Amino acid sequence: MQEANRTKEKKEDDLPGISKGAGGAGRVAGLLASGSAKDNKGTLLRLLKNISPFKWFFITAIILTLIASGVQIFIPRLIGNIINIITSTLQQEIALDWPAFRNLAVILILLFVFQFLSTYFSNILLVKMTQKLIRSIRNQMQEKLNRLTLKYFDRSSTGDMVSLLTNDLDNVANTLQTGLTSSLTAIVILIGVVIMMFNIHAILALLAMVVIPISYLLVKFLVKKAKPTFQRNAKFTGHFSGQVEEIYNGEDIVKHYNLGNELKAEMSDLNERLYESEWKSSLVSFLTRPAGDLILNANYVLVAILGGYYVISGALSLGAFQAFIQYTQMLRNPFNQVLGILNTIMSALASAERIYSFLDAEETLQSGTEEINISKTLGKIEFNQVDFGYTDELLFKNVNLKVNPGEQLAIVGTTGAGKTTLVNLLMRFYEINDGQIILDDHDTKQYHTDELRKAYAMVLQDTWLFSGTIRDNIAYGAAVSSGEDLSAVPLEDIEAAARLARADSFIERLPERYDTVLTEGAANISNGERQLLTIARAMIKKAPIIILDEATSSVDTRTELFIQQAMQELTSNTTSFVIAHRLSTIHDADRIIVMDQGAIVEIGTHAALLEKGGRYAEMYTAGQL
Repeated sequence: MQEANRTKEKKEDDLPGISKGAGGAGRVAGLLASGSAKDNKGTLLRLLKNISPFKWFFITAIILTLIASGVQIFIPRLIGNIINIITSTLQQEIALDWPAFRNLAVILILLFVFQFLSTYFSNILLVKMTQKLIRSIRNQMQEKLNRLTLKYFDRSSTGDMVSLLTNDLDNVANTLQTGLTSSLTAIVILIGVVIMMFNIHAILALLAMVVIPISYLLVKFLVKKAKPTFQRNAKFTGHFSGQVEEIYNGEDIVKHYNLGNELKAEMSDLNERLYESEWKSSLVSFLTRPAGDLILNANYVLVAILGGYYVISGALSLGAFQAFIQYTQMLRNPFNQVLGILNTIMSALASAERIYSFLDAEETLQSGTEEINISKTLGKIEFNQVDFGYTDELLFKNVNLKVNPGEQLAIVGTTGAGKTTLVNLLMRFYEINDGQIILDDHDTKQYHTDELRKAYAMVLQDTWLFSGTIRDNIAYGAAVSSGEDLSAVPLEDIEAAARLARADSFIERLPERYDTVLTEGAANISNGERQLLTIARAMIKKAPIIILDEATSSVDTRTELFIQQAMQELTSNTTSFVIAHRLSTIHDADRIIVMDQGAIVEIGTHAALLEKGGRYAEMYTAGQL
């Protein structure tokens, strides 16, 4: 029921696709909606705002780019003047004006050198600025990940998250490093070339300008066609990445259930859709240049014919005509650049919009500012008239519960009864709709979320260990001061936690012991060993409140007995919540809470609940415990 509620949260029309997710819940295979970027202007302005901390890199790079572009504009005119000097010498049979020739040649060489240096340093500054910007955005995204609500992860696939943090960021970086200077250079050269052309010959300039409205209409048409194509391509790429990762992670299940052919067909279909999207987006991109060349070449022929006539008639010098022809060629370059980078810029804006959509996603509500003193936290908890629902339909209605300091509560119930939801609300993974959750006579909303969670240690059924040493994985749960890393956690504390969790026996058998490096997902140790390490990680935290959500489901009965003994020692002075289905895990609890469809239907000891003959007794008799 909980999973169904989460899935309903987003309207069907908004879902670009559903993939099979862990835990049985459908996950959205794509953070993109179909179509194009909704607000190109707003996204661009926001991107420029992010550049502001590095504005001097940006401004200097832009100035150097403008200088290099301006220099490039004057070069054809100077070459034309040199041609006129040579032409006059030949036509009038006079001596070559060496001083004028030499001066023009020296100026040209200096301009070429100056253009090279301006372009070189502009590119260096722009690359530095871009990488600083991307680093800043990547840091923002990393911090955002820690502030997002669980709702966001419930409806987002891992493949899309990876694509967002890699492909989209790279797309923005590449466009800023190349597309920005190319666009600016194109605009400056376009304006400068037009001015120089009118300065040489107005009629020829007007003829050359005919290409502008035609090219504008072409650009407008391509913009309309390209934006949704690139957006769909980004969506299919994210979906494909998510499916590949999901299949890889579930390789054992795929082989066990002989799903290879089915998934092969599914991936083949996805690959075909990605192929269709890729070649269409590439086609749009590659068509821009030849289409622009066709228009510009036709215009170039007309200019050459009419310009040649003016030279023959004496209305235009040969050097001026040569400069004009070169300007005509230069006129096509800005259009080729604009047409060539247009789709790249649109793709980058779509990526930037995805990034900003992620950065604007709903965060865990920080309603409080108070800090918590763990050493004085007793673990007295109270649910007071709590209402909660994943959607508008409430799962919890007027839930009331009081937990005494140091009490051990076991929570049982059928799947979807609300057991995990109850403990998730304790740590404010989700915000309640109404009522209060009180910790030591303080409303938990008075605490900052980070402070509140210091009071809890949690062990889940689904183990999570990162790629690194066993020592670091256990130390991850310890309190580390700001500026320190995991190496600051004493090895003695790590070994003590491992002994309590009964993980020391298998660790000692490993060649590198606590320095053994776990692979991604800790695939080089067994499920039970992974579970023991997560329990050791919780033990080293020494939190006043402990939550065990099916924490011993992956270990054998003998090991579970050892862990229970360790947990009894650990929880002797702490408040603990134990979600379990094994009777051996819950029968010694101080109280047992029985949940059904979001409601607490029974509370009592194992013996009292059996004597009562209610829901707990039914589950016990049916072998569900």
